[in-house]
Amino acid sequence: MSSSDMNWAISLFYLSYSIFEIPGTLLLRFLGPTRYLSLSLILWGGITVGMAFVKNSQQLLIVRFLLAYGTRHMKDIGGLKNWRWLFLLEGLPIIPLGVMTYLFLGSIPDTVQWLDNCEKQLLTNLLREDAGLANSEPTSSTRLSWRQVRYVFIDWRIYLYVMIAVGDLAVHKCLTTYLPELAKPMSDFKEVHLMTIPLDFVACICCLLAGYSSSCRNEHSFHLAFCLSIALLGFILMITLYDQGNVALYVSTCIAYCGAFSAFPLLLSWLTNNVGGHTKRALAVGFLVGMAQMGGALAPLVYPDDDEPVYRRGHIICGGIIAISLIITFILRNCLQLENDRRIYLSPDKYKQEAAIIEPCDWHPDIRYVL
Repeated sequence: MSSSDMNWAISLFYLSYSIFEIPGTLLLRFLGPTRYLSLSLILWGGITVGMAFVKNSQQLLIVRFLLAYGTRHMKDIGGLKNWRWLFLLEGLPIIPLGVMTYLFLGSIPDTVQWLDNCEKQLLTNLLREDAGLANSEPTSSTRLSWRQVRYVFIDWRIYLYVMIAVGDLAVHKCLTTYLPELAKPMSDFKEVHLMTIPLDFVACICCLLAGYSSSCRNEHSFHLAFCLSIALLGFILMITLYDQGNVALYVSTCIAYCGAFSAFPLLLSWLTNNVGGHTKRALAVGFLVGMAQMGGALAPLVYPDDDEPVYRRGHIICGGIIAISLIITFILRNCLQLENDRRIYLSPDKYKQEAAIIEPCDWHPDIRYVL
């Protein structure tokens, strides 16, 4: 398989992710969490197993579209190469998990068999209280509010969230996909993948700390800007210190990776706190995640083979993308602050007019956006 085929396989995964995210979110509203999650797990496991049996680049592209240290020692076991065993080990356990999910996971408290009536009522009340004014359901008995679907695509604030997400996730996917390639100059082939493990561990810790701090202070924009700034600093160091030795390159890569890794959960939390209405919120999350995955398709273009081993051009592109996301973050915060101030000083007539909107969601004048 040529490097071009491999790059297409990587890009098609993110392309299909973007295409099916919004229809999948709408399907969730019709099927309910139990059926939807079970079906997703079974299909995910089946497609992953199918990747173990591809014979050429065309088959890989098809299966990739629908969708390792230990496996190195499984070469030729059962007549299968180690990379085929990787997909089998990843995919086979997921299928029975999907069946178990359908049997034991309830969509709402009333459908759970192992809760008594008092516990079901308590959980239902907690969910209703947590939903609040901005998440009132449509008066009809339908599962899906098409009015709220329309709200998603006419709310300009959601597009600002999406623009930030595309930038951050593009950089995140670039680093995740090509991290072994970026680490090649630091060590030999056998140690490259082992060197990526500490980066993932440190990034996970940073992600948890950033999320905890944001939750405690009920503040998202400055936390997000801080993480994006850390990522930008990492890329600046990667550009300027590429000839200063392996330690400097490794540390700067870790800084960039931690910043980009921690930013996306903060952004997703910020979005869900500021989008009201069950249908609107669910579709907004799907829209953001789906569009953000388009950034992953840029990875083969950002780090081409002819730019190795320094990848200076790729680092400059990623740093520029992060800088744009950082600027949009401050623009979005300022817009939300201005809207909060506007709602405070609404005249009585204007307040009644905006409050009378059918299914106002987060547009209700009593709602204040989290900054």
